[in-house]
Amino acid sequence: MKERPNSLAQIVGQAIFQRRRALGMSQEELAEKIGIGQQSLSRMEQGKTAPRFERLQNLADALDCRVVDLFAEPQESADFYAASLAELFSALSDEQRVFVHRQAAQLIHFLRDHEKN
Repeated sequence: MKERPNSLAQIVGQAIFQRRRALGMSQEELAEKIGIGQQSLSRMEQGKTAPRFERLQNLADALDCRVVDLFAEPQESADFYAASLAELFSALSDEQRVFVHRQAAQLIHFLRDHEKN
């Protein structure tokens, strides 16, 4: 979900997606906690359907947030980026992981050094 949401269903869906990922929870786990199917949750996260009003509190409880947090414009947190990178990283071979880790570390050091100037 990279595009900026433009409907309420998309805003809520992206908030659910980001919060779930930040908590390291799978769609299956969250769906089970709130009593719906994984496909229903997937459609919610994609902004194709909106959660029913009475389900919002269940979602907030399962995601350890307030209902109002599900309506805020999503902001990608460090946890979101870390989870996203971890998922990409897991698809690599050991050799590729070492290479990517070195490159990322060098880039981070470079950016930090140049940010100070």
